[in-house]
This record gives sequence, structure tokens and C-alpha cells, in this order.
Amino acid sequence: MRERTPIGSRKWKEITDFDLKVLSTVIIVLSLITISLFLYAFYLKMQKSQVDAVIREVNPNTQPPVETTINTATQTLVIVESATEVATDITEPTTVSTNVSSMTNITGQASTVQLGQPIVVVTEPTEQTGQTTQATQSAQSTQVDENKYLKDLTKFDYDLLVSRMAENLPEGTFYLYTVDGETALKIAKRTQNYVIDRGSGGKYYVVTTKNVMPDLKTSNGFYTIKTNVITDSKETFKSVVNLRTVGISAFSVTTKGGYSICMGIFTSENEARNFYYGQDWTELSKYATIKGAAVSRVGS
Repeated sequence: MRERTPIGSRKWKEITDFDLKVLSTVIIVLSLITISLFLYAFYLKMQKSQVDAVIREVNPNTQPPVETTINTATQTLVIVESATEVATDITEPTTVSTNVSSMTNITGQASTVQLGQPIVVVTEPTEQTGQTTQATQSAQSTQVDENKYLKDLTKFDYDLLVSRMAENLPEGTFYLYTVDGETALKIAKRTQNYVIDRGSGGKYYVVTTKNVMPDLKTSNGFYTIKTNVITDSKETFKSVVNLRTVGISAFSVTTKGGYSICMGIFTSENEARNFYYGQDWTELSKYATIKGAAVSRVGS
């Protein structure tokens, strides 16, 4: 039988002060590691709670969206936001008092003003000056509407126009043009808010939010395949881009509750239905949010 060792035996007495110091050190180190892990976990939680991804809606005065990658302590975020808007706010003065008789020899005046202050330009009221002012306003209007991303494009390129068309159109009035390729390029060059799709007989359908070609016949409505409303603008943008990669002219339209993805532009309901029944919706659902997709009419 194995002999039991009493507590007061020599083996217990062999534990020295050095052994106790080592044991104490190990306990302290483990405690510090536990506290450090707890503090690090708390830090990660705080970092995650402070991450806020904001996606601004694309509008006529903005450049195409810019994709930015932000690496945080817990995850990697891809934020899609519009580029810096180019706009000039002109505030009309409350009261402007001038004396025509005292400025008969004044044809123009330049001065330095502070941002946010009203700008008053005094000119001689002559017919020539009025014509110059109208010409200047017309030139400024052309400059604002010009699509600078297409200004160097001289030959119609459908794939390029699709890649550079708007991802989102604000809800409102639409203008549908049924034109040839060269005319489609001219329309696209006059606005950044355009979408394009192939039509029948070598024609193309171009939709804009402004009547940039008043001399052409337009329609204020069109048929498309429209999904249910999506509240997440990031999810909407991702779906639109993915649908374009598989050859579908996709974009979104702003609604009161969020965004609706639109696939294709059609001038008749039959065209839209033919497109609808020709798609593998199960496959497309792998790339985009297409819940509730159905033939719909957009605009009046």
C-alpha cells in the first residue's frame, strides 16, 4: 500500500521564499494580461460605435461618386460619397439704391467682397450692356450643364456612356429622347444627370432630368423594371454597379422612402415585358437587391 505523506512532511517544508515569489509573479502577470485584454476589448467596442458611414446622394451639381476605404480597429468600411460640389451662392441685397444720373459714365466696377456678402454690380443701363449680360448668363448656364467627363469624347461609345451615366436620378420630371448614337453623345455632354439604354433599330434611349435639347421631340415618361424601395443608399449603389457589370443599364430613382432600382429604359410596356421575362432573376439576385422587380412606368 502507498504511504500517504503528512502535510507536515519534509516535502512541503522544501517550498522556499523564492518559489513563492515566482508564483506571485506569475499570478500578477496573468492578472495584468487579463486586464489588458479587457481594456482592449472595451477600446474596440468604443471604436466600432464611433464609425459612421455617410453616403450623400448624387445630384446634378456633383461629380461621380468617389469610393473611399477606411480601416478601423474592428472592420474595413468602403464609403461611397459624392465629390466636392461646385456651386456659387449669390445672395440678393435687401435694398439697392442707385442714381442713374450720377453714373452715366460708369460702364463697370470691380471690387473685393467677402464670402457670403451680397454682390452689387453697377453698370450703365444701355442696350449693349444688356446684350452682354444675357450672353454672359447663357455662357454660365452652358458651363454649369456641361458634362466635363465627356467633353473630350468625340466619337459615340455606348459602353463608355453607360459607365459614366448617373447612378441616381432625383424624383421629378424626366425627358426621354429616342435618337441615334451621335445625338445621344451630344445630349450626354450637356448634363451629368443622364441614363442611356439600347433601343430598337439602331436607336438609343436617353433620359435626362432637364430638357437639354429643346429642338428634339421628347416624352416625359418611360417604362422600366422597378424594384421595391431600398432605404440603404450604399446597398442601392452597389446593386446598380453590379447590374451594369452583367450588361444591364441600371440606375436608381429617389423616392420618398428611399431608392428604387430601375433596370433598362423602354418606350412601350411590351418592350419592358420582353426584357423582364428574358432575365434569370435567381441569378441576378446573387449580384443585386431586386426584390419586387416588376414592369413599371416612371414619369408622366
